[in-house]
Amino acid sequence: GRITDSNGPLPGVTVSLSSPALQGSKTAITDSDGRFRFPSLTPGDYALEAALSGFQTASRSGITVGLGKTVTIETTMTAAFQEQITVSGAPPTVDVTSTKTGANISSEMIQSLPVARNFYGLTSIAPGVTQDAVGASIQGSTGAENAYIIDGLNVTGAEAGEETKQLNFDFIQEVEILTGGLPAEYGRLTGGVVNAITKSGGNEFKGTIFGYGAGGSLQSKDSTAAERPQTTTSVLNIDSDKDYGAEAGGYFIKDRLWFFGAYDRQNTTQQRSIIRLLTAPGAPGVGSKIDTDIKRNLYAAKLTLRINDNNSVYGSLIGDPTTRDGALFAIGGPPSTFEGQRKTGGADYIVRYNGVFGQSFLVNGSYGRHHEKDEFGGPGASIPLSIDATVSPNALTGGFGFYQNQTFDRDAYKLDFSKFLGSHEIKVGGDYEDVNAVNNNFNGGAGQRIYKFKASDGTIFYRHRFYIDDQAAGFNRADPSTWKIALPLTSKPETKNTSVYIQDSWRILPNLTINPGFRWETQEVLGRNGFSAFKLNDNYMPRLGVIWDPANNGKSKVFANYGRFYENIPQDINIRAFGGEIQCFCYNFDPTAGNIIPDPAAKKSSLLGGSTEAVDPNLKGQYIDEYLLGAEYELPGNLAVGVKGSYRKLGRVIEDFLTPSGEYFIANPGEGIGSDVVFYDYEPAPAPKASRTYKAAELTARKRFSNNVQFFASYVYSKLEGNYDGLFQNSTGQLDPNINSAYDYADFLINAKGLLTNDRKHQLKFDGSYIFPSGSVLSGLTAGLSTHYYSGTPLTAYGYSYAYNNWEYFLTPRGALGRAPADYEADVHLGYPINFGSGLQLNLIADVFNILNRQAKIDLDQRYNLNSNPACAGIADAVCNGDGGLLHNGNVIEPISQLQNPRATAPNPDFLSAGTVFTGQRSIRLGVRLKF
Repeated sequence: GRITDSNGPLPGVTVSLSSPALQGSKTAITDSDGRFRFPSLTPGDYALEAALSGFQTASRSGITVGLGKTVTIETTMTAAFQEQITVSGAPPTVDVTSTKTGANISSEMIQSLPVARNFYGLTSIAPGVTQDAVGASIQGSTGAENAYIIDGLNVTGAEAGEETKQLNFDFIQEVEILTGGLPAEYGRLTGGVVNAITKSGGNEFKGTIFGYGAGGSLQSKDSTAAERPQTTTSVLNIDSDKDYGAEAGGYFIKDRLWFFGAYDRQNTTQQRSIIRLLTAPGAPGVGSKIDTDIKRNLYAAKLTLRINDNNSVYGSLIGDPTTRDGALFAIGGPPSTFEGQRKTGGADYIVRYNGVFGQSFLVNGSYGRHHEKDEFGGPGASIPLSIDATVSPNALTGGFGFYQNQTFDRDAYKLDFSKFLGSHEIKVGGDYEDVNAVNNNFNGGAGQRIYKFKASDGTIFYRHRFYIDDQAAGFNRADPSTWKIALPLTSKPETKNTSVYIQDSWRILPNLTINPGFRWETQEVLGRNGFSAFKLNDNYMPRLGVIWDPANNGKSKVFANYGRFYENIPQDINIRAFGGEIQCFCYNFDPTAGNIIPDPAAKKSSLLGGSTEAVDPNLKGQYIDEYLLGAEYELPGNLAVGVKGSYRKLGRVIEDFLTPSGEYFIANPGEGIGSDVVFYDYEPAPAPKASRTYKAAELTARKRFSNNVQFFASYVYSKLEGNYDGLFQNSTGQLDPNINSAYDYADFLINAKGLLTNDRKHQLKFDGSYIFPSGSVLSGLTAGLSTHYYSGTPLTAYGYSYAYNNWEYFLTPRGALGRAPADYEADVHLGYPINFGSGLQLNLIADVFNILNRQAKIDLDQRYNLNSNPACAGIADAVCNGDGGLLHNGNVIEPISQLQNPRATAPNPDFLSAGTVFTGQRSIRLGVRLKF
C-alpha cells in the first residue's frame, strides 16, 4: 500500500497489521515514497493501522487477502486534531498487480453453495471451465492437462495427469482456480491450476462436527433406460451416501505454535440396475441390482510454528485411503468378471519454510511427498476373461479385464527468493521432482483376454490377447513357441523434473506495471531398467504481462498477457512405451486359455510394441501459447465487472506412430521422424501437425460478500477447433497421454479436423448466495444457487476399428452432424443456523442438486456401427479401408469419398438418437454442522 497526506507521500509511518490468520502482528515502515509491503500472508481478513507523530492514527478493517492475490491499500492521513480516524469503505477487489484470471473461492463461500464435497467440484465455478470424462476442461484444454496443488505440493495424478487426491472441502481455507495469465513461477501444465490451501489453527479453539446423508429415497431413480443404446446394460443410482467427521484448530502456544486436525469418514453404496438381457451364463438378470460399497477415510493435519517474527515453518499431512468392494468392471457376465476389491489413495506430507529478512528479502522453501496406490483383488484376478464379440452387447465369462496394481511417489523440492528493489519485485526460484513407480500390468485375469469372432463366411475364431514376457529365457520374437504370458508385466519407471524461473513485477508508473518472466524446464523419462528413454532440455517459456490502472485508483485495470506453457509428461508413457510392453494379438481356433500359439489359418497374428519404443533423437516438448487481453473495473457495492479475450494455440505435441514394420515410435507429428505416417494398407503419407486452437470472449461479474450477498457470474463465447483433442483423447475415450491412437494410422486422421469434441459455443454460469438479515422471519438463513447453461457438443459419425477394438475412425468431417442437446440445470443450497450462546451454533443444511430433474440427453450415441457388425458395415467396399474406416485418396490424408446420408445408412440403430450422457437425477443432501 501507500500512505499520503495532502502534500504527497508520507515516509516513516509505522504500519501495523493484525488478523486471526496471523501469528502475532506485523509491522512495516513506509519508505520515501510512502509505500509499505506485507509479503507472504496467509489468506484471511486483516486490519491495518497507520501511525505517525503529528498525524491522526488511521485504521482500516475488513481487508480480505485471497490466495495468490495482492491487495493494494491507499490511505490518506491528516494532521492531529483528534486521536484516531477510521477509514471507511471496503478495500479494492481488483488486483492491479497481476494478469492472472480465474476464481478464488473461500471456505465461507464453499459452505454457502450447493457443490460436491471435494475441491474438484469447485472448478466449475470459474469462467471457461467445463468438464470432460477425466476432469476440468480449462480454456479448451482437456482434464489431463492441469496442475493440482494442495498446500504447495503437486498432487496431480502421476500416471495420467488427472484428478487423484481427494480432499474434503471442510478441510479447505481457500481454493484458487487459475485459468490463464500465469507468471513464470507456474509451469508443468497446458490447462489451468487448481490451488488449495488447508485450514490452520489460531489463538482460539474452534471446530466443527458434521454429518451428511444423501442417496436412496433422497434421490430420484434413473429413468433413462429406454433412451440409452441397446448396448448399455445398466444404469447407476446412489443407494446410500453418508459422511461424518470433525475438524478443529487452536494453539499449543499462542502466537507461536498452532494446530489443525480433521477427519471425514465417507460411506457410499453405488447400485447398478441391469436394464438389458445379458446372454452370458451366470450373468445377472434384468432388474438385478449390483452394489459397490466405497469406504473412504479422509484426514488432514497441520502445524504452524512461528520461530520468530520473521521465520515460520508449516507441516501438513493429507490422506485419502479408499476401499471399493463390489462391481469394479463393466457388467456383462457372471460376478467373477466384475466383482472384487480395489484399494486406492494414501498419505501426502509437506514441510514449508517462510522467512522474511529485513523488509525487502523473502525466502520460501519446501519438501513434500505425494503418494498414490491402486491395487485390485478378488477371484476374477486369477481367471482369464472371455469376450463373445459375436453378440451385442458382448457376453463376458471368466474373470477380470485389464487392470493394474501400482504405486507412485513424487518427491518435490522447492526454493525461491524474492527481493523488493525500488519499483521492482523480483522473484527467482526453482524446483526438482523425482517420480518413482512400481507398476504391474495384467492383460485380464491370469494375464489374458480371449475374444470370440465370426468371419464373413461364418467361421468362428479366437484372439488371445496378452503381454509377452520378453525377459523369459529363450524368448525369440520370431518364434511363437517361446512366447510366454507375462504375469504380471512389471516395470519400475522414474521421471526427473527440474525447473528454474525468474520474474519481475516492475511498477513503471504508479498506475502501470509490467510483469516480465522466463521459465526453463527439463524432463527426463526413464524406463523399467533405469535407462533414459529421452530427455527434454529446451523447454523455454517466456512470459510477459502488462497492467494499466486507467482510473489510477486501484479499482480498474486493463491488462494483456502472453505466455508459453509446456506439458508435464505423465508416467503412462514410461510404463507403456518403455516398460517392456509387447502385446500379442494371437489368433487361432481354440477358446481355451492354455493354447496361445497363433494359427495363420484363423487370421494373421501380430505383436504390438517392442521392449522399448524408438524415439526421435530430436524430440521436442509439447506446448501451448496463450494470449490474453482484458479489462476489469470495480463498481460500488464491492462489484467487479470484467471482459476478456483469450486465444490459445497448441504449438507442438508428442505422439506415437505405427511404422510399416508394425513397431511404434515416438516423435513430434509433422517434424523429424514424425514427418510421415502410414495408412492401414501401409502406404505412407505426410503427417499433419497436431492443431488445437481456442478462441473465447468472456464477461464476468463478481460480488465480494457484503450486504448479505455474494456471487460469481460469467458468460463465455468460444470456439475450439483442430485435429487433436489433447492429452485425453475425448473422441475415443482414451487416456494415454502422448501415446494416444490419434497418429497410429493415417486413417485415424482422415476427417479429423474440425470442431473438437468438447467445443461449447456458449457457457453461462451463476453461483451465489444470500443471507437473510437479522430481524427478518428467516433471520440467518443462507440461500445459495448454482446454475449453468452449456451449448451442446459437436456430433460426428465414428467408425469401429477391428484392429484397435474401438471407434477410432471419423466417417464424417469432424463435427459435421450438428450438435448434441444443450446442458442446463440448477442446484440450490439452504442453511439455517440455530445459536445456543457461548459460540455454539447448529446449522441445518439441505442441498438440492439437479432441481429440474430433467434427466435429459446431453450427448448422443455417435457410433456409426457396432463391434458385432462385420468390418465395413454401412460403408461401400469401394471406399472402405478393410478395417472399418474410409479409404484414403492416394498419399494424402483425405477420403476417396464421403459417406452419403449417414443417418439413414448407419448399421447402429441407436446412431444419433440414443443418449450416452444425461443430466443427473434430482438428489437431496441433508446435513448438520455443530460449530464450537
